[in-house]
Amino acid sequence: MKTIHFAIILSMVSLLTLGISGAAMAAGPVTYTTEQIKVGSAASECSQLGGLLGTTFTYAYKWNEAADQGAPDGSETASFPEHSNTIMISNSNGSTFHWSSSPNGIGAVLVKAGQGYNVYTYNPQVKGDAGLYAYQNKEISHVTFCWNKEVTEVSEWCSPGYWRQEQHLDSWEATGIKPEDNFQSKLGYYPQLSNQGLKAGATTNPTLWQVLQSPQYYGGNTFNAIGDLLSKAHPDVNFTGERAEDSCPLN
Repeated sequence: MKTIHFAIILSMVSLLTLGISGAAMAAGPVTYTTEQIKVGSAASECSQLGGLLGTTFTYAYKWNEAADQGAPDGSETASFPEHSNTIMISNSNGSTFHWSSSPNGIGAVLVKAGQGYNVYTYNPQVKGDAGLYAYQNKEISHVTFCWNKEVTEVSEWCSPGYWRQEQHLDSWEATGIKPEDNFQSKLGYYPQLSNQGLKAGATTNPTLWQVLQSPQYYGGNTFNAIGDLLSKAHPDVNFTGERAEDSCPLN
């Protein structure tokens, strides 16, 4: 699918938000001749480059593969059975250009001209770069993009409601944390009592178990903090910091 975009301002906004801002950019191009990387399909060029770099690129896309048209401004979507990635080129003058991609980053860009390539590599992958130019500053013949699919890590979380149940006390063992452990010693601060806790005379220096059994005395934030603590400590819970409801993998 190809859609030509004339709104260069939108391209630049996409570039800044997806690639330039906060991204690790390539220091500059590395030059390869067409003897080192033979001209071929996108998959072939990315495979050859991967061999030179000691890495593997699963996905490859050649801009304007059917014609020797360089790198005109526009947007093209590389579609595969299990993955797709939209790449946009902007500010192209035939010799230099900017690019951005979404939703996936790019690991390498090969800019072909004459008898060689300028190759830009990105580790980690990025979603945009600016001012790319071709081998020997010649007019660009084609551009090839190489990348690997980025896996989004899914967070798991066992809520404090799980940890407070006596039938789940066996799950505590793998964490190295005990119900009778002092809250302050494990979390680094003292929980603040609610008005109800103050009236009931609840302790200001409770154990983890006391907080779990009396969330009305210590508040929801304190209650959830124990869920975070134990989820992070358990080797079978992939807690990344996001409290994903109904995601606890423990029985």
